Amino acid sequence: MFKRLWTIFGPLMIAIPLVISFVLTFPIRTKESYTRARENAVALTPLHFKNGVLKRAILSDSKRNFIPFFGSSEWKRMDSFHPSVLAEAYDRPYRPLLLGERGSQSLVHYFGMQQISNQLHEKKAVYFVSPQWFDEQGATQDAFQEFFSLTQLTEFLKLGGKSKSEQVAAERLLQVNAGISLENLVVKVANEYPLSDLNKAQLDAIETFSKHQESLYSYFLPKDGAYQDLVKPKAKKLPKKFSYEALDQLASKEASKMTNNNEFAIANDFFNSYLDGRLKKLKGFQSKDDYRKSIEYNDFQLVLSEFAKQKTEVIFVIPPVNKKWADYTGLNQEMYQETVEKIKYQLMSQGFTNIADFSKEGDTPYFMEDTIHIGWRGWLALDKAVNPFLTQVYQKPNYRINDRFLSQDWADYTGDNQQFQ
Repeated sequence: MFKRLWTIFGPLMIAIPLVISFVLTFPIRTKESYTRARENAVALTPLHFKNGVLKRAILSDSKRNFIPFFGSSEWKRMDSFHPSVLAEAYDRPYRPLLLGERGSQSLVHYFGMQQISNQLHEKKAVYFVSPQWFDEQGATQDAFQEFFSLTQLTEFLKLGGKSKSEQVAAERLLQVNAGISLENLVVKVANEYPLSDLNKAQLDAIETFSKHQESLYSYFLPKDGAYQDLVKPKAKKLPKKFSYEALDQLASKEASKMTNNNEFAIANDFFNSYLDGRLKKLKGFQSKDDYRKSIEYNDFQLVLSEFAKQKTEVIFVIPPVNKKWADYTGLNQEMYQETVEKIKYQLMSQGFTNIADFSKEGDTPYFMEDTIHIGWRGWLALDKAVNPFLTQVYQKPNYRINDRFLSQDWADYTGDNQQFQ
């Protein structure tokens, strides 16, 4: 009997310690070659987002100034005027590290930021905040889990729940990630219970193993080809001498050719893939959408609290929606602008005054690439705001965090922002 059991489980019992030993002896990556950094900085996959070792290595490069660009699906709209393409073409003193894709909203970014807190400290960042994130549901469980990692969890738990934002984040974690690892510790943080010495030792051990594991995995991440296939060739085709006027003319010319099969000025390939044949069903389908009440406002406040904690100087970008498409689907523009004003009040009242508000540009020709994502001339407008911000010397911000924005009252508030006390 014993021999039979050993035959079945013996190799496994030997293999597990060997695997653990191998992982723990694998060096934690602290540097990244510029060649690989350029590729990984625009590789928009959940695996890249979750790998804290890789992100820290890229952002810690003292020779190349990689800047975190937080956002979602807009980063995949890599036309010739995308921030990564312009930075490459004109050898900007910074390069975007694109963070986020479809489904990544504020809660995803808050926990992702835990992996790069040192790299955010007294640095700069760009944060793309879409009003359409602020629907009634907020972050979904499926989307959140796709971007969440064990090192994000351990980094967060080691904070110990000393602030209101950390306690609220723990509560949200329990809501969107049922059956989460180390759930007992998350419950402790949510309820303001201190972690024991044994809890802390457990976290240290898990975090150490996870970081070595991430370092190992970072060498085998899939290459999505964005840099070689999109960024580099598009950058080479741009005029050698930088000129907004010349680029704007080129953007209009390129966009006119790529949006000529539909009445909405939407990119042909997007229209053919997602809209053509469904137009009748989509007419008026957004008429009941309302972004003024959402738990996303509380999640957004978690992000602001983290930026304030790290003294990160941030510029926030607020996009429009395609006006022609919004008219067709019935999206209420007055409601959209009230949402924008609520977001801006939450920002400005706490000292986040660097805001590029494009919410009223939805009918500007070739500003939008599709229904909700900017492109062509929209990217150029963004560049006019972001490039000067990133090329100026860092200035220590004076943020005034108000935990009132973590309340349900604020999430549901639709009145006069100035009267919200």
